[in-house]
Amino acid sequence: MPKVEVNINGKEIDLNPFVEEFIKNTVKGMVTSLRGYEKGKIIIEIED
Repeated sequence: MPKVEVNINGKEIDLNPFVEEFIKNTVKGMVTSLRGYEKGKIIIEIED
């Protein structure tokens, strides 16, 4: 199963399997509808 990582200010946040799967499926659902989507590693960075 692909790993989901969440880092805030360089510190990795521990995710339980449910949250990891939830984030993975939510992000995949959004990006698969984008023009130019290709299967592979997805990297999203958000600066707040």
